[in-house]
Amino acid sequence: MKTTMVGLCLAWAVFTFIFYRGYYLRWVRHSDYAEFAKVTFAQVQQHFEELKAKRNSGIVDKGFKMIDESAWCETVSTFVTNIVLQSLSPKTRSRVKGSQAVSTSFTTFCDHFVKDLAAQAFLPESYDIKTLISSVESDTDAVAFFTGEPKYQPGKVLISRLAATILAIGLLTSGQPTYAAAGSPFTPLDACNALTEVPGFQVNPSGYSLLEDDVYSCATPYKELGTAGLPNNLALYGRGTSTQVTRVKIMLNVNQAANAAKDTKTLGTMCTQMVSNLVGEAPADLVKHIAQGKPFEVEFEGYRLFLSKSVWATGKGFELNCGIATLDHKE
Repeated sequence: MKTTMVGLCLAWAVFTFIFYRGYYLRWVRHSDYAEFAKVTFAQVQQHFEELKAKRNSGIVDKGFKMIDESAWCETVSTFVTNIVLQSLSPKTRSRVKGSQAVSTSFTTFCDHFVKDLAAQAFLPESYDIKTLISSVESDTDAVAFFTGEPKYQPGKVLISRLAATILAIGLLTSGQPTYAAAGSPFTPLDACNALTEVPGFQVNPSGYSLLEDDVYSCATPYKELGTAGLPNNLALYGRGTSTQVTRVKIMLNVNQAANAAKDTKTLGTMCTQMVSNLVGEAPADLVKHIAQGKPFEVEFEGYRLFLSKSVWATGKGFELNCGIATLDHKE
């Protein structure tokens, strides 16, 4: 009897802990939504007429029940990243940049809210935060509640990028060329923070900034792999235009040749994780392929995956660059 009571008490304690943990995590997430909504509404209010005009020109009816919203989606993504994000409190902005989960909540909620507001003939005087949250996130899923991970409504979630599809205009008949979907550029938020969950890959204070002649970039500090002498090290770099990143790479500087093989495997693991975070998945054998240390270039999901090698002029070391780029990216 005593054993049964102890078991029941332990089970109840575990259930209570999991329940209140889920409740707390949902409360934190909904508190974030409240701030996201307040800032988004204020910025849309300030730019409402411009957003309306861009929406009207960015949604194109191509006929045959084909609607191309890619330009409008890109505009919203740029607005959310460059205007809304920068208007958040420094503490919240830091959390968005430092956590993939918070970043997903931010982009999903704000993207939906901006599109909803811009679709109105006139900007409403206020909004209902509970209705907004329920239109984006399911509040009846028990698994989502107990795990603390939100379940987004179908078609709402934005994990890392806005997919763009190249449409063929006109009727396609047998023998006509077809067009494969090309990967979209990444937002600076997604690209520069692709590995922020890994210690040592925090973005430099300068963030995504002008490098030269309309070329923008971001970088992380060097992550040292070892302590002896001048150790091998890794760093992440993003490169593109003021609003779009078209190439993200991790560079391995090999100063200690004796550790080259081991650290090249680490490069493979980090690069595979980066690709997965940016596009949702990576080739199954990518880690093994990179670990061989031999330059290659392959196409994957509309992107170019690559590994390049450059031997230093001093002959005392070399660098390996592993990355992902859009098909039209040019250095």
